[in-house]
Amino acid sequence: MIRKKNTRTFFVVIMIAIMLVLLIGQEAIFNFNDTEYTITITDKERIYTEDGNSSSSKYLIFGDDQNGNSLVFENTDCFIRGKWNSSNIQGQLKNNNTYKITVIGYRVPFLSWYQNIIKIEEVK
Repeated sequence: MIRKKNTRTFFVVIMIAIMLVLLIGQEAIFNFNDTEYTITITDKERIYTEDGNSSSSKYLIFGDDQNGNSLVFENTDCFIRGKWNSSNIQGQLKNNNTYKITVIGYRVPFLSWYQNIIKIEEVK
């Protein structure tokens, strides 16, 4: 009986460790893959969603890169990267101006995931 209890405890500890590794690994993959783009802003939007008692919003940035490709980025706060100024960034971005931006994450269209802007610098 004692042996079964020890085995069960060991199994639970292993499962918790695996879940922590997966969670930390996912955060590292999505939040530490910095990519830079130079884009000209074509539009900006704020997306607001409400589900029962909860609500959320995020900013979307539309732009064209140097090759004329249309791109969409998200502009939201990011705890793990210490980014708390999304509203300030959104206000700084002006249509038809060109910016060098640093983004994290991946664009996955069927899940509506966007790369998140963490740094901007106007190109003059």
